[in-house]
Amino acid sequence: MKKKLFIVFLILCVLVPATLSAKIFDLSLGANMQFAPDLAEISGGGDVGALFSDFSNYSFGADLRMKILLAEVDVVTTFGKAANDDFQISALTTAGVSFDLFGFTRLGIGLGPNFSVLFGDGDPQILDFEGTPVDFDSFGDAFIKSPLALRATADFKIGKKIGSITFFVG
Repeated sequence: MKKKLFIVFLILCVLVPATLSAKIFDLSLGANMQFAPDLAEISGGGDVGALFSDFSNYSFGADLRMKILLAEVDVVTTFGKAANDDFQISALTTAGVSFDLFGFTRLGIGLGPNFSVLFGDGDPQILDFEGTPVDFDSFGDAFIKSPLALRATADFKIGKKIGSITFFVG
């Protein structure tokens, strides 16, 4: 019983100050740059410096975040060409929690679908769990066929600007 009470007390000691120090509402929009190679390419024993210096290994897009107290919803998009030369828009939409720490740092974690929509000659298609292009009938159908991703963020506030480091799995 004492152990459960201690855990509840510890959770309250963390959540109450974090909630009281958080802004009630925060909306941000910014540019996004992602390093595209996966972990197998980086740890494969090749020249990692060549991966970082090759401009084609980066993708660019936008990042939209809305935060209400501790809850945060993120939409991160990137634009580019798919392997079959179709135009591709990838959108990672996550819902999660975000904690403001010390007035200049924000740590967050979220979970959501990772949409990759291909625009080619025919109807738009999405990439499923195996990376295979498939047709979809509605937004709900695309949601079900898209893989889930876990995203962790660390934001650093410098005046009105925010720099962010993001890691996602999925």
